[in-house]
Amino acid sequence: MRVPFFVMSVQERINRLLWDRRIVMIPDDVSKPDDIDYVILKDITLEDRNMYLVTRDLEERVARKSGVSTEGELMQQARKGGFWGEDEDDIEARADDHIAFLKAEFQAKAKFRSRQNIIKVQLADAEAKKEYVQNKRNQLKQMSAEYLAHEIASFSLLRRIAFKPDNTPLIPDDETFMFLKEEYLIFLYFLIQEMMNEGFMEVSDLREIARSTEWRLVWVLSRENLPAIFGRPVSDLTLNHKMLIYWSRVYDSAFETHEPPEDHVIQDDDLFDEWLADRDLERRDRGSNLNKSSTSDHQEQGAMLDGEYVEKCICGAKRANAGKGLGERLPHADNCLYGTWHQFTAAEKEERARRIYKRNSTRVREVLDREQDQVLNKGMVEEQNLRGKKTRSMLGMPTKVIKIQ
Repeated sequence: MRVPFFVMSVQERINRLLWDRRIVMIPDDVSKPDDIDYVILKDITLEDRNMYLVTRDLEERVARKSGVSTEGELMQQARKGGFWGEDEDDIEARADDHIAFLKAEFQAKAKFRSRQNIIKVQLADAEAKKEYVQNKRNQLKQMSAEYLAHEIASFSLLRRIAFKPDNTPLIPDDETFMFLKEEYLIFLYFLIQEMMNEGFMEVSDLREIARSTEWRLVWVLSRENLPAIFGRPVSDLTLNHKMLIYWSRVYDSAFETHEPPEDHVIQDDDLFDEWLADRDLERRDRGSNLNKSSTSDHQEQGAMLDGEYVEKCICGAKRANAGKGLGERLPHADNCLYGTWHQFTAAEKEERARRIYKRNSTRVREVLDREQDQVLNKGMVEEQNLRGKKTRSMLGMPTKVIKIQ
């Protein structure tokens, strides 16, 4: 059990990330030696990774010479002996999609309790078959030369990076290793699992750190010298470090743009993702327009506000029907609007108009605001009287206007 990051301040999480090791708390249901309350795991370095690979390759070679079969050979034997066949292949290939479809169907039939009960039975059966096949696959893997080599290499890596609370090695010698393996095997497997996941943090936590004032004070000053920030070579950076660098650069692109988003947008992941999407769309539109006109930097942005065709399927029928003939396709659920026309409400039109308006540059917004004031003051105004030749040129529009009689 790792210490949950959500109870820590941003600075505490930064401190954890910059440390070259981490504390792993042992769950209550995992039996452990009495003198160990927690274990310290060093971050895995490039040397550690390469030594793991060398050990694994050597041990696999030894296992093969000793007559241990590979996964492929074991699967061939399983097929010949009837332990594995087409039924297992079919379940393994289709289980995930079938389970996802049944879950969607269960949600879609919320008004039909009897139908939901049938789907619930089908779902339980599909999940049981998936678990059964997974267990059979694991049985085969655990007898293979590859698995044996991986297990030995993993224990070897654990001996390199695991320490007791007093900073002495957790497994100093072969005698200690044999004792722990005989008496506390689940404890060792738990530590291997923790070692392999490298203390991976949720993306939302890393994004919160990347945009925080505490981190940006460090990041902006030293972002061109990553070893100085993390106190290690770039080759030894963990996945958490790499993801933090990625999101730090994403927020750089927002903070340093000529029109940065408002603070409440930056602090909200969904709103910020929406802002990024709008910005990228604006850039693509601007790049496309550059091929047409040298004035396209100021092109006015617009879009249809009446409605749109629904392209999102919530019942799973779209995925289930992939590759099927016309007569084999499943109908969409009653509450699934896929493929239908959705007429925007007044509130949706207003929100869409606001988002489109934000895609215009500051200069174009100023022009639009002046035009809006003019229309409000004068009422109906013909476009040739609303926009002069200079304004139309700036917006990338034809400057020649033919008056309609």
